[in-house]
Amino acid sequence: MLIYLMRHGKADRSATSDEGRELTSEGVAQNRAVVKKLFSQSPIIDKGFVSPFERAKQTAVDFHLTFPDVELEETWLLIPESDPYDVLNLLEENQDHHVILIAHNPLLSRLCSLLVDGTMEGTRQVETSNALCIMMDIIAPGCGELKYVLNHD
Repeated sequence: MLIYLMRHGKADRSATSDEGRELTSEGVAQNRAVVKKLFSQSPIIDKGFVSPFERAKQTAVDFHLTFPDVELEETWLLIPESDPYDVLNLLEENQDHHVILIAHNPLLSRLCSLLVDGTMEGTRQVETSNALCIMMDIIAPGCGELKYVLNHD
């Protein structure tokens, strides 16, 4: 199974709620740059999940413009403070697919550490507008191999 983690671009901090924060124009440009780089890798992606928070949904729109055949489903499992073990269960339920998760920190950094290092206490950081590819033959903590990291620069 290939798992792609994508963190949204730079977001406005002046929104009245974390859920409603939107991407800045710089964040939109960052997303488009990293999606273009991801496309150049010829990834195998057949299913996606996205946080219901506005900035993640905006990121999903840019992703979907480049990957129109990938079905994206909103899930509250991908909000910033979600439990990575719940996301691990989601991945296990979808292990017959190559999946992209479009979400936030601290969730994505904790999830990446869990998948690759076997612990959420790792030092792996998923930066703004990064896309990572993790290969997993077995869906379990520490069984992932980080194949590449793409940034917007």
